[in-house]
This record gives sequence, C-alpha cells and structure tokens, in this order.
Amino acid sequence: MKKQLLILALVAVFGVGTAQAQLLQLGLKLQYSTHSIDDMINDVTTEANDFSTDFLRGCEGGLLVRANIGRWITIQPEANFSIGSVWDSVDAQDNFIDKIIAAYSNVQTVNLSIPVLVGVHLLDFNKMLGLRVFAGPEFYTTIKGATDKAFDFGNYSLIGGVGVDLLGFIYVDGRVTRSHDGDMFYRLGVGLLF
Repeated sequence: MKKQLLILALVAVFGVGTAQAQLLQLGLKLQYSTHSIDDMINDVTTEANDFSTDFLRGCEGGLLVRANIGRWITIQPEANFSIGSVWDSVDAQDNFIDKIIAAYSNVQTVNLSIPVLVGVHLLDFNKMLGLRVFAGPEFYTTIKGATDKAFDFGNYSLIGGVGVDLLGFIYVDGRVTRSHDGDMFYRLGVGLLF
C-alpha cells in the first residue's frame, strides 16, 4: 500500500511539473536593434551619435516569462537590459564673454525595457516547429547613468512581430517597433526557453 501511494505521489508530482512546464516557460534572450534605447529616451542628435564610441549600441539581453493560455495564445512579459551612452549636461560654465554655456559629457547608461506581448500561434508541429505573431506595448527607462531620467516609465513604444519556435526550447523573432515619437526601427532576437 505504501509503495502504491509513493508511486501515485510521484506520478502526481511529475504530472503537475509537466503541466506547469506546458503553462509557464522561463527564457533568456539576446537581441540587436537598429535603434538604441538611449536614442529613444534622450532623442540623441546626429552630432552626438557621430561622437559615440559605444560598440554595444543596440544590443539588449534579458529574461522573459511565456505563459501559454490554451494551445494557441501566449502572454510574454520581458525585462531587457542594455548598456549605452548619452551626452548629458553636467554643469553650466561661464565663457570669456560672460555667456553661460552648458557643459556635456558622455555618460555610460544602463537601460531597462519591459515589453508585454500577446502572441497567437499560427502553426505548431508537436513542439518541433512553431510560427507565431505577437504585438504589445513596451515601456523603457534609464536605470543608471542619466541625471534626470532615472526610472521614468513615461516612455513607451508599440511592438509587432513574428517568431519561430524550434524544438520546444529555441526561438528566433523579428520585431518592428514604433517609438512614442513616431520613429520606426527593427529588432532581431534569439533565445532559449526552459
């Protein structure tokens, strides 16, 4: 009797674990964007972009949670981090003809974007190959580096895209993003689901 109860308990635990794996997946991602979050937040001018030496501009890494609602719908919130640089005013200085000018320096930044995407699976071949489309809002802010913009989630964009899931744990997606000021840019991301 004790053996049967133990076997029943093990089956229940593994069954619940499998059901939860079907319902909720955690993931890691890396994506490249044609526009950096610093540009979106600070409206960096062309002149400032010309002087930027940040080779990571446009690269983001992050975490995601994919909640599967039924077989065809997903909700996917993400937390993506990027490192960048902006030209930020530091002090006002007097020049030799008594005019006040602003001094600027190139400040390293750490940025956070939080997209919340709703997806629809168009194809699903037994978790071997899946095709999905998704859309949703993205909120973003500087969390370190800028003097007056830290944790201001008033910046937002809208995202739409298409993704391919491979073997149940690898995904690739392409995104079109429209920022709050009307700029359009593109992202390509890859990631792993657990």
